[in-house]
Amino acid sequence: MSYPEMDDDQQQRKTSSPATSLPPVSVAAQPQPSTASVPAKGPLISRRVFLVGALGASALLTVASVAGSGGILGPLFPPKEPPTVIAKATDLESKYQAAVSSSDVYTALGDPSNTKEYFSQFFYWPYTISDSPYYKNIVVRLPDDNLGVQLTDRSTVYTAPTGGRFVAYNTTCVHLQCLVNPGFAGTPGSGQFRLQCPCHGSQYNLADGVPVAGPAYDLGLLPLPKVELSIDASGNITATNIQGQIGVGRTSQ
Repeated sequence: MSYPEMDDDQQQRKTSSPATSLPPVSVAAQPQPSTASVPAKGPLISRRVFLVGALGASALLTVASVAGSGGILGPLFPPKEPPTVIAKATDLESKYQAAVSSSDVYTALGDPSNTKEYFSQFFYWPYTISDSPYYKNIVVRLPDDNLGVQLTDRSTVYTAPTGGRFVAYNTTCVHLQCLVNPGFAGTPGSGQFRLQCPCHGSQYNLADGVPVAGPAYDLGLLPLPKVELSIDASGNITATNIQGQIGVGRTSQ
């Protein structure tokens, strides 16, 4: 089959006719990084809060210093008692000699059930029991060496005109702050006079207050605070100072 040929005008119109156009494709806009600046971190507390806190702490320290010097809050911080006579050397000496004569020296020191009088005496100083129960101290006429007392380089003894030797310690255990009592550990001839804690079993050498058994010894804690004494010609035993911190111990001899 033959087709009619297109003339030149038809051929030109065909080649010049525009092609069918496709619909435009929309392209989603890509997110652009924000140009907004990140706000700088502020301080944990404002300057105003810091200044108010600093001024408050300063005021508290000022009040505490005034109170400690006997100022407006003096009743909250009672002043220490001055050096005070706390026992008579002659009384403790006579009780000790009586215990030796009756062969009760190993039980008369600290056994409450014993009918003999103790050759030790408790006292509160430099604060009263109403101020704090932890300022309970003990003064003891040390038994003689042949009865179970050996002095050490940490012993501080005070000799009375009659010849008796005396020591004094605070009785607050440095382990967990129970109150210790005097007594004898072991058997006569091989034991030792000690201050013993009834709560957890800590024990301190009576001659120097150094821990020798129980938790205070196992933990390597400090010796008991020591009460410094003076004894006059009449046998008055006066407490003059405490070496160490109550419930913590002492670092000096």
